[in-house]
Amino acid sequence: MTTTPTARPHRARLRRAALAGLVGLGLATALLLQPGGSAGAETTAPARKPAASADGGTLVRSAGAIQGRVEVAGRPVRGAEVRLLRAGDRPGHARELRITVSDRRGRFVLPVPRTGGGELYLTVTHGRTHGRRVPDMVVLASALGERASGHVVVNEATTVAAGYALAQFARHGWLGGAEPGLGNAMLMTRNLVDLRTGRRAPFLLRSPNGTATQTLPTFDALASIVAGCATRTNDCGAFLTAATDAWGTRPRTTWEAMSALPKNPTGDPAGVFAQVPRHPAYRPVLRRAPQDWVLALQFVGKGRQFNGPGNVAFDEHGAVWVINNAQWAVRLKNVCPGLGIFKLDPFAPGRPLEEYTGGGINGAGFGIGFDPDGHLWAGNFGFSGDKCTTPPTSDSVTELRPDGRPVSPDQGYQQGPLSWPQGTVSDRSGNIWIASCGNSTLVRYEGGDPDKSRLVRRGIGRAFDVAVNADGNVFVTANQGQQVFGFTPRGKALPGSPYGNGSIFSLPLGIASDRLGNTWVSNSGLIPSPCKSGEGLPTPTGTHYGSVVQVGPRGHLTKYAGAGLTIPWGIAVDGDDNVWVANFGGQRVSRLCGARVATCPTGHPGDPISPAGGYSFDGLQRNTGVEIDPSGNVWLTNNWKKVPAQANPFGRGLVAFLGMAPPVRAPLIGAPQLP
Repeated sequence: MTTTPTARPHRARLRRAALAGLVGLGLATALLLQPGGSAGAETTAPARKPAASADGGTLVRSAGAIQGRVEVAGRPVRGAEVRLLRAGDRPGHARELRITVSDRRGRFVLPVPRTGGGELYLTVTHGRTHGRRVPDMVVLASALGERASGHVVVNEATTVAAGYALAQFARHGWLGGAEPGLGNAMLMTRNLVDLRTGRRAPFLLRSPNGTATQTLPTFDALASIVAGCATRTNDCGAFLTAATDAWGTRPRTTWEAMSALPKNPTGDPAGVFAQVPRHPAYRPVLRRAPQDWVLALQFVGKGRQFNGPGNVAFDEHGAVWVINNAQWAVRLKNVCPGLGIFKLDPFAPGRPLEEYTGGGINGAGFGIGFDPDGHLWAGNFGFSGDKCTTPPTSDSVTELRPDGRPVSPDQGYQQGPLSWPQGTVSDRSGNIWIASCGNSTLVRYEGGDPDKSRLVRRGIGRAFDVAVNADGNVFVTANQGQQVFGFTPRGKALPGSPYGNGSIFSLPLGIASDRLGNTWVSNSGLIPSPCKSGEGLPTPTGTHYGSVVQVGPRGHLTKYAGAGLTIPWGIAVDGDDNVWVANFGGQRVSRLCGARVATCPTGHPGDPISPAGGYSFDGLQRNTGVEIDPSGNVWLTNNWKKVPAQANPFGRGLVAFLGMAPPVRAPLIGAPQLP
């Protein structure tokens, strides 16, 4: 019989398992399932040594075992049913490997099968704590990943961390999905909690996170709600109702609720907040209901590296590659181009940030992407500066190997000719397409060979960004021309191209494709691309700029607004073909329904999914790039400070909204693909 992690196993069987262990050693044994059995299988394994003490005795330490403790609000949960599961290859298809019962101190031991590997996690149900029975609707969880031994604590904090980081891999309490996204999501939890202690992780507690943003008090509020559910100090049923998803499905347990909230963070914010107990288990907590229940983390390296990150791309392992507009400085008397490309591994201990130089890297602006060989390409916009050690070139693109070593020469590839290049992308045949902003052209390197360069088209007024759709056709935004140009894979103009005019497009910037052949364009409404030396960006003074335009496969145009759009810049499409937009104003990211109506809650393309204020986060500055990683995190670049009229106007670092978007395979080449 198939069960879920929330179901109660036969109590008689658990009692028999405990009694068997009491003979001889006075210990409560684990109920062991056959390794590799299906979820919920009830086959008794051969007799083994006891797993945990029923009377507080010494734990048996066995190799290849998870040893831990179940807690709620710092107190043990005794008699809790602890399950060890292996995540499956798709959501909802985990396998239950072991089950045991915690002792009176909340301790347990779960031997891990030697066969197979995979991503492991724990769920905990029932038991007693704080003098009361834990309600059936309370399920705790912890994401172990490939960790098959050692000590862990399972509590409300580990439940929140696992729920948010693994939201896109959860279905009805079961986890599953493709690598590297699933494994990286398991590791992302460690930026929120220490699995060994169950305490909040230093990365969450300290700058640039900690009290610098709303994330820590939001996390604390959520963990306090789960603790309140377990100790019966709030109305847990009301909380589950408030966590109902956008399709009307009410979560059955706290574990399901924590994986539902990231996918629908604006369903009933006040209803969720109402269940923060009067005496919360964690502090600081939010003082009022937020606009949305998002958890976002800032990544700034060592704090003296990023200076105007413009855009990101993910490699096949899910690592984040970042282009940097300018060299880092406390005060910028002179803007000098950034001379490196950064690689961030947000899932590794310490979140290492490496810098790669050479190959002509020189103030890369917005263009970055991988080709089918895993080589990284970037457009060297240059940026201005009269007294720079390395002067801006503004006339090249850079190619790096997967290990960061340059392929392009010291001055980059200059064939084209190129002038202030921006969008730089590969199609699936390895052709590189470059939006050359300074001379309003589109350039193509056949097979990635700069010696086979071709000037595809002139007169694309300040060509800014490039996207390749599902049919292999290429679309380019003309920021000054108020149009979008379309071309076949060989560079021939598509019928009806260029598309649109000033009544549809208004200073368009980013462009992205979906799996249905559409491309989606960010209409900034305000930003003329600064494609020449000395040109700067206007300082935004209002909040109601911009829209998004859907360009159909045959050039049909539809314009949409709302969802918090405020000077849209970068744009991305997630695994459900819905649309995400980075805003250069308002400290918000926007989300709209795409063309795949089955994945849109309202069933209408272009309808807002995010609220009128977008998904807000006080760690955002002025954002340019936005992309979706294989774990379902939404990444944005803090390109400019919120108030840029200061010594150094450039923003710092990246922001990741955890678990909010259906994942996309990396690297992204052409239209998005599912993992």
